Amino acid sequence: MKNFILFAAGIAGTNAMSSQPKARDTSACPYYLPEGNYEFPHLIVPINNTGIAIGHSYFVDVSPGNCSTIFNFDIPSSRGAQQCSVYFTFPRHDQLVTTDFKWNGNNTSTEGPGTLQLVQYAYNTGATDATTGNTQPPFGPDAPITLNGAQPGISYKLWSGSCGGGGVMSWRLSSPDSYLYYFQDWNACAIGLWVVYESAPPAQVPSCGSCPNMKKFTSHAAWMEAYTGGALVGEAGIQG
Repeated sequence: MKNFILFAAGIAGTNAMSSQPKARDTSACPYYLPEGNYEFPHLIVPINNTGIAIGHSYFVDVSPGNCSTIFNFDIPSSRGAQQCSVYFTFPRHDQLVTTDFKWNGNNTSTEGPGTLQLVQYAYNTGATDATTGNTQPPFGPDAPITLNGAQPGISYKLWSGSCGGGGVMSWRLSSPDSYLYYFQDWNACAIGLWVVYESAPPAQVPSCGSCPNMKKFTSHAAWMEAYTGGALVGEAGIQG
């Protein structure tokens, strides 16, 4: 179904979710967000078991069996034909410039490996400022994603699929055994959950309308090839 990819020096291999992901050498930063091709969460809402609404925050709070955090990403309709991926970027302290984090992995007082879980909500639902642990949005079609061995200095590609377009993509980050607290930040070496556009925006394809030369071609793709090569510039309905 879905794969996640791990970026770190010295680890290699591409497998399904249950085995070790692929890696790349990233000494200065585990992952650089592609300029102009990612979404910052437009709403971050921590929730807990009290049933009290915490509301919007720039801080992400995760703890075993209690605190988790919901992220809303607004996806423009122009991105609907693209593929999206969800990344969790987790630099080390020394790789961060304008933020920091607290992390205790696997119920320990150390920053060793721990477990993170990502749950998808139904597309175009998402959280609001009033969302609590008791009033979460309906869950989406994909199974929860469990990331074992999460630790600082690594970037994780957790999910890939259709961007949808013109709606809200929403996810919940939680953990059964680890504590995580940080300020979501895109500066320099980014930390947090992100939606990245993996494929280029769809090209603006001109319409041939009632072009007289269209009948010469067996498909619109063949006509486009001739058009982009300049053979049809000046044809009716096409501006050269």
